[in-house]
Amino acid sequence: MPIPSARRARARRIVVGVATLALLAPVLASCSSSSGSSAGGQLDLWIWPDGLSQTVLDKVPAEVPGTTLNVSTIGGDFKQKLVTTFTGRSGLPSVTGVKGEDMPYFLSEDGLFEDLDQLGAKDVTDQYPAWKLKEATTKDGQLIGLPIDIGPTALYYRADVFQKAGLPSEPADVAAATATWDDYFAFGKKLKAATGGAIFVDASDVFTKSIGQGTTRFVDADGNFTGDSDEIKAAWDRAVLAYQDGLTANVTDGSPDWASAISNGSLPALLGASWYQADLKSATADTSGDWRVAPMPGGPANIGGSFLSIPSGTKDPQAAFAVIKDVLSEDNQVTAYADKGIFPSATAAYDSPELQKGDDFFGGQSTVGIFADAAAKMPTAYTSPYDNQVQAAFVTELQNVTSLGKDPDQAWSDAVAAGEAALKTAKQ
Repeated sequence: MPIPSARRARARRIVVGVATLALLAPVLASCSSSSGSSAGGQLDLWIWPDGLSQTVLDKVPAEVPGTTLNVSTIGGDFKQKLVTTFTGRSGLPSVTGVKGEDMPYFLSEDGLFEDLDQLGAKDVTDQYPAWKLKEATTKDGQLIGLPIDIGPTALYYRADVFQKAGLPSEPADVAAATATWDDYFAFGKKLKAATGGAIFVDASDVFTKSIGQGTTRFVDADGNFTGDSDEIKAAWDRAVLAYQDGLTANVTDGSPDWASAISNGSLPALLGASWYQADLKSATADTSGDWRVAPMPGGPANIGGSFLSIPSGTKDPQAAFAVIKDVLSEDNQVTAYADKGIFPSATAAYDSPELQKGDDFFGGQSTVGIFADAAAKMPTAYTSPYDNQVQAAFVTELQNVTSLGKDPDQAWSDAVAAGEAALKTAKQ
């Protein structure tokens, strides 16, 4: 089912988004909010468009007796709305969504959200991947959110194009032929020789996906710059090589050129998250039945995935947590997947018939097993509230290589310097 453009844009912003509200940090840190939960079991919930299934939300009053849920769907900059309301110290909801890319910022602020472990979360945390829970855990061990969804990655590919190129085309065979990055590059060169097609969207796509497979980002838990690490350099070199080998389509993800390339077969392979299939179905319906899914070369990464949290000071935190437990239960996550294509964070949901059934768009292939395996093997990495700002400097320099012909070594040196400067600025 197509994911509306607002949600797709949100997920893609994780890679290159640059947003910080550091100037408000002192205000937020001292904030003791008055959160909304009026008498009579009425709870307020904030979420962005298509962030949750309306079908699930409509069931809450019946599944959590005595509760009336007032849902506010908030467009635009959701993080800004939360920060502004925290700063005003009143008017916060009982339950709110927190986007995955915004969680590192809120983790860096003390006392904004309830510790869900104190409300009974320990009884349900075994339902969710440990690496995803860590993304919502403070340095002192407080769990401030339960995951709405996750975005494990895989290789999407056109079986018909692979077959015409004389290459493996069945998922198991493609998985064996593209297990490592070296394998995938060799595979891509054969494809290019046979069809002229590319296997990457652009160089930054290679860079960010490679980083997502590792345990090092751009800033460590102590706030130190790590953009010059061996892992980041390896990702950079891989991205540059992909461009130099002619394996990148050099289009913008989600653009008309991208849609044309995946439809005409000049970009018959894509690395994307579980939710990415909705983008494909929306953009290239005429190729239904031609696509398949295999594991991502080199191991999984995660793109996207948000949380439900309870602002501190809510009048009835136990009632708010009861709503979160209900909305994010295994059965309701299956419903959310069927309703909105929201990929479950509750791992037991992967065994449901709804997720296990074959998909005609993918030639009848059941794809959930690929994503479930990726979720189970996901590396755990610290994500800093400053990572996006620092990463943007590297992406800019990669674009200078691919668009302006800049020397890759000089671009790397400039990226490191710009990344360090971006971190220093972000901390001010």
